[in-house]
Amino acid sequence: MALLTVGILWGAMAILKVYTRHGANHVVPDFRGMTQEQIEENSDFNKFRVVVFDSIYDNSRPGGVVVDQDPPAGTEVKRSRTINLTVVSKQQEMVLLPDLGNTVRSARSQLEAYGLMPGRVIEVYGEYEGLLIGVLYNGKRLSEGDKVPRGARIDMEVSSSTVSSDSLTEDDMTGMPDESF
Repeated sequence: MALLTVGILWGAMAILKVYTRHGANHVVPDFRGMTQEQIEENSDFNKFRVVVFDSIYDNSRPGGVVVDQDPPAGTEVKRSRTINLTVVSKQQEMVLLPDLGNTVRSARSQLEAYGLMPGRVIEVYGEYEGLLIGVLYNGKRLSEGDKVPRGARIDMEVSSSTVSSDSLTEDDMTGMPDESF
């Protein structure tokens, strides 16, 4: 009985050694700095399952380049192991323009919280002083929920009753009382 038990255990260990490919390790290459095309041309590519796991936007690096990998380069793994890559996005990250509130102060804090940059403050005629009238990106009027690139400079139109009529255009004078010119 003892001999049979030892024989079964030895057989199970031999099967496990073959099944788990014991000792058949491959070293993970360094994919950082490579594009997906360069990785596919790499002779080690077929030994692993390479998956783009995450992407980041970094305007200091070209799009599609690997910036991180898991497991790291030099790690010994079995054949067909999944290598998760983080690449630089080819497109700039877009964010939705939030509700900016009614004041320049609240608009600035909301813009900064969403990764946008407060731009120029443009005074336009308004009955009340200091109210946020609208926002512009590259001269285009925006509404809450519009998509803009992260890091974009957003100009703010703010009401002012002291805007001189010499600096106003015909569009600015719409809605102004006649006695103000």
